[in-house]
Amino acid sequence: MPLGTPIQLILYDDNDDVKGTFSRARVPVSFAERAIEMSGSLKDGMGMDQMQSLYALVVDFFGNQFTVEELRSGADLGELITVIKAIATRAVELMPSQGNPTKPGN
Repeated sequence: MPLGTPIQLILYDDNDDVKGTFSRARVPVSFAERAIEMSGSLKDGMGMDQMQSLYALVVDFFGNQFTVEELRSGADLGELITVIKAIATRAVELMPSQGNPTKPGN
């Protein structure tokens, strides 16, 4: 995902009509750390504690423009997971490779 590409989330109403579209281009470091940790737990399956952490992260990331309850009732699960993966991917892409450090002057 190119730097500056907005990460979006759409919330739907009970009739699956778009209730709101939320977007954020910048990924603050604190969210990158939380998303990397969260994306690791996605591979192992998620329990209720992980789901609650996921909800809190997404609500925080989009500046508390909606509540956890609004997220739970209006978000598509696939889109919710995509938001977490997009944040984590952005962070990983910006970090230098562990196995291929950049040498000064190259």
